[in-house]
Amino acid sequence: MLKKYSIGCVWACFLMMACNSSQKKTDSVSPVEGTTDISFSKLYHQFGDVKEGETVGCYFIFENTGNKPLLISKVTPGCGCTAVDYPKYPVLPHEKAEIEVRFNTQGFHGHQYKVIKVDANIEKKSKELVVTANVIN
Repeated sequence: MLKKYSIGCVWACFLMMACNSSQKKTDSVSPVEGTTDISFSKLYHQFGDVKEGETVGCYFIFENTGNKPLLISKVTPGCGCTAVDYPKYPVLPHEKAEIEVRFNTQGFHGHQYKVIKVDANIEKKSKELVVTANVIN
């Protein structure tokens, strides 16, 4: 009888410890609090008159004005004539970074208006940047 009692006691202690440890894990999990927001120094860039065939570029400087890391998931130009480069790492609160935009004017003439969509972990999910140029021969 002593062996059965000892084994039963061991199992009871084991189960109590397992239940208590899972309870502690559940209690310690809390949702991530805070917000992210992105503030650009400008949302619009005008290249002015540009000769057809040139590639022109600019930078859109931004700051994470929230209190948790800002993650830019993607930056989508409106067409294949526009290329972008952006940070693929978390931008910490109050840290600044930049998005580079390059517009290849080959095959374009006249006034051009290009929209670039920035998707990030912000409340409205995305922001739009715009570049314009007047392409001349």
